[in-house]
Amino acid sequence: MTIKWKLLLLLTCVLIVVAPASAYQECTSTITGNFNGTAIAQGDYIWFTGVLTLKGMGSSPTTLFVSHASVTFTANGTTYTVKVPSSRITFSSTTTTATTDFVQLTPISLGKGWKTELPSSGLAGKDLMTAVEFAVPAGGLPGGIKNVAFTATFSSFATGLTVNWEWAAAVYTSFDTDYTSLGVKPVDDNKASVYKNSDHAGTPENFKASVTGGATGGGGSNFTGSYSATGSCALTPDSSSSITVSK
Repeated sequence: MTIKWKLLLLLTCVLIVVAPASAYQECTSTITGNFNGTAIAQGDYIWFTGVLTLKGMGSSPTTLFVSHASVTFTANGTTYTVKVPSSRITFSSTTTTATTDFVQLTPISLGKGWKTELPSSGLAGKDLMTAVEFAVPAGGLPGGIKNVAFTATFSSFATGLTVNWEWAAAVYTSFDTDYTSLGVKPVDDNKASVYKNSDHAGTPENFKASVTGGATGGGGSNFTGSYSATGSCALTPDSSSSITVSK
C-alpha cells in the first residue's frame, strides 16, 4: 500500500470516529429561586425535582442527557451543594407508557440516575428531568432561604433542540433514600403512566402522606412544591448557557 493510500485510509478512519461527535449539542442552565417562609425541621427531607418540555424533536427517537447537575444554597452560615443524579430521557413513537427508573445509566460515566422513557407526542404538561433528596441537618433550616441555585447541563446528539425547564422543592417528614421505592411519577399527564392522577411529574407517589410545608411547597396536595421561573436552553455544537432568576 502506497503512502498516499495509507494517508487516505487514516483520514477516513479519523472522519468515521469524529463525525458522530460533530453532532453533539449541549447547553448549561441555572435557575435561581427562593424558599418560602416556613422553617424546615431537622430530620425532614427536601425533595428537589426538575421538570422540562423539549422542543424541536424530529420523527426519530430522541435522547436527552441531563448531567453535572447540582443545587446550591446557603443557610445558617453554611453553604450546601447537593449533587443531583444524571438522567437519560428518551422520546420515541414506539413508547406507549411513560416510565422512569433509577438505574445505572449508559454511558457508564453518567453513574446511577433516572432512566426515563416517554412517548414522543401526545403528552400533556411537563416531564421529569431529574430529582434528588436532601436530608435536613441538625438544627434544621430557617424559612426564607434566598438564591437557591439549580444548575444542569443538557446534551444530545440530535440537533435543533431547546429545553424549557423549571425546578421545585417539597418537604417530607418521612422518606426513603432508596429511590426505587419512591414511586416517582414520570409525567404530568394523567393517563400516560401507571399513575393516572393529576399529580405533577416528580411526585413520590409512595410517600405523599408525609408531605408538609416548607421549601417551595405548602404541604397538602402540593407534592413537589411550587415551580421556579422557567429557564430556556438551546442546545448548540459549541455549547450555550442561560441564567434565570425567580423573583
